[in-house]
Amino acid sequence: MEIVEIERHERGIARLVMKHEVARNAMGEELRGKLLPVLTELLSDIKTRVIIIASALKDFSVGGDLSKMDTLGDPEAGRQRMISAHRLARLLLSADKPLIAEVRGHAVGAGAGLALACDTIVMGENASMGFPFPRIGLTPDFAIAYTLPQRIGFAKARQALLYARNFKGADALAIGLADDVVPDEAVAAKAMERAREIAALPSFATALTKRMMERSDDPAAVLDFEAMAQPLCFASDDFREGLSAFREKRKPNFGPTVE
Repeated sequence: MEIVEIERHERGIARLVMKHEVARNAMGEELRGKLLPVLTELLSDIKTRVIIIASALKDFSVGGDLSKMDTLGDPEAGRQRMISAHRLARLLLSADKPLIAEVRGHAVGAGAGLALACDTIVMGENASMGFPFPRIGLTPDFAIAYTLPQRIGFAKARQALLYARNFKGADALAIGLADDVVPDEAVAAKAMERAREIAALPSFATALTKRMMERSDDPAAVLDFEAMAQPLCFASDDFREGLSAFREKRKPNFGPTVE
């Protein structure tokens, strides 16, 4: 059985489903090795507008595969493992397409990192996201020391990482770790609702907005990017359609593909 499958939905929505049951979707070499080419393909496909990352199991991902880490006493072996993991992390962090994490059960360690690399996190009310690295003598990985402060602020992220905190649905929502918290059985529907909402927007402007947000800690860089991006949008069919819809008091119908 495939441990990663793609479901295709209307308007360019792709739902990537992890189902590595033996490892509970641990972010080990086997799952990463499947996710990398699948995500690379989806991100390069102009017909794909939004990607939902989900799990068919009761947990989203239980983090690193500890059963395979007893051979990492050699620093070079550990370095190679991190280089491998970073290929997937870099791909997600550089993605032009909106990413939505559909989180039920545990999203722990690198599993939390996978969710944090997404633009929107939908959690079940009984789901939990945790950062247990210090409890086993490790530092955060999968870019969590970058993505977590971006989400909840530096001070809260420092407490979460130094004290190996775990956040359930309501607490995650309260600090901004989750964007939506719904009953566990409604998580998939809510993630799809979010996907349909953003899929109805122009994908070209959405991609540029993601690129602009990467520069959000540098005002000068944001202004430089605006000077490049907005003229491209002014010249786009999406802008012409949006302007016409506004003037005609109707809902815009943006094209199905990236320009």
